[in-house]
Amino acid sequence: MMEKPKIVTVLGTRPEIIKLAVLIPLLDKKFEHKVVFTSQHYSYNMAKIFFEQLGIRNPDVILDENSSDKNSIEKSLVSTFEKLRPSLVIVYGDTNSTIAAARAAKAYGAKLAHIEAGLRSYDERMPEERNRIETDKLSDLLFAPTTLAKTQLEKEGLTNGVHVVGNTIVDAVKKFSKKAITPNYSDYVLLTAHRTENVDDPKWLAQLIDSLAKLNRKIIFPIHPRTKKMLDEFGYSVPNNVTVLEPLGYFEFLGYMKNASLVLTDSGGVQEECACLRVPCLTVRSSTERWELVAEGANFVVGSEPRLISSYVRQIVSGELGEKMRKAKNPLGDGNTSKKIVSVLLKNLIKNINT
Repeated sequence: MMEKPKIVTVLGTRPEIIKLAVLIPLLDKKFEHKVVFTSQHYSYNMAKIFFEQLGIRNPDVILDENSSDKNSIEKSLVSTFEKLRPSLVIVYGDTNSTIAAARAAKAYGAKLAHIEAGLRSYDERMPEERNRIETDKLSDLLFAPTTLAKTQLEKEGLTNGVHVVGNTIVDAVKKFSKKAITPNYSDYVLLTAHRTENVDDPKWLAQLIDSLAKLNRKIIFPIHPRTKKMLDEFGYSVPNNVTVLEPLGYFEFLGYMKNASLVLTDSGGVQEECACLRVPCLTVRSSTERWELVAEGANFVVGSEPRLISSYVRQIVSGELGEKMRKAKNPLGDGNTSKKIVSVLLKNLIKNINT
């Protein structure tokens, strides 16, 4: 009987836990599969609660990093791979854990698969953009969520090992949205903000706060630890119309998204979840890597300029724009992405990895 290929999946943040929740059990069934958690997100509300809520088994290895430092995570992962001896390492998205694992896989000598390959904001000020580009270049298998992502890879000369499979966030939302917990609030705008280039910039953060104050609407803000830290450092306070919450579990957060009149976010994953739930989304950044959602009319990029945000919010809440956004097509797949990834891996690994 042919030996099962050894696969290691590396994840380190809350979004990665969510997006891999459906895939991990499938990999467990088909391969000799280990899960390594880097502890990039290490607080209970930012990580552990998500493993518990989503019913994901405990990781086989938990690194004692409690940090987002790429070099430190990479060093720990090289040592881990030397013990686990994987044929293939799977990474997701664009976090520091992603690029650290990609570099470690190549240093060790394993093949590399990148899920969510080909996303581009074309804004290389973003550390996530730099992480995506380098990870794609290092990868042997590139799982692109859409044909646009595939086209963007082709423009960079990356054509081998590319497979368009959809986005696993659709799998997760399809499975878990029925467990969403209805919030106690009503008629509100949901806000998330955590990106380094946003919350570390006092001018941008001040402008965002000004925008929120001018909306004259109830805003619910589950605050990221990084954002809270920077607000305190800059001496900023949120407007009276903003209710700040501690980070939420996934079922709670899904409930807040489902019941929001619209969502303001700088998160890539939240943009995708809004499209899955058909909730209008405004991206409070100067760019996005989810251009498909903009093309379909499910999302608009508004930066942090108060007048622009205010005009979009009014059209969504009081005009016809909101209804049109709720009817927008979701271009991210049919909810079977995880199965498609496993199918590709079975064909490629058994044929090539052990040769």
